[in-house]
Amino acid sequence: MSGASSTSVERRAEELDALDAILPFARRDQLATLLTDQDVATLKYLAKEGMGANTLRALASDLGYLEAWCELSTGAPLPWPAPESLLLKFIAHHLWDPGWGTVSRRALDPQSVMRS
Repeated sequence: MSGASSTSVERRAEELDALDAILPFARRDQLATLLTDQDVATLKYLAKEGMGANTLRALASDLGYLEAWCELSTGAPLPWPAPESLLLKFIAHHLWDPGWGTVSRRALDPQSVMRS
């Protein structure tokens, strides 16, 4: 990695520190290499001004859940961007109902969908 490129990655990593309530700190350096400066600026804006505190907490919780699920089901950290095959695996794991031995009836029943 060139000196200028290395410096910009280090700067992005430091800026990602401001998002430690949302993004896992252990992934900071990896995300700094994957995200652009604009990506980091957008994430910081959304975290600071673009969403409410409850939404921010829900996002942090959801990302933590996805990280843990990926680690347990694949033995590896959640890749970014996540490949389609991993998304399909996540959906399959969450639609499966061992009590039925097939896809959950609740998942297929339009009446079971929460209404807002």
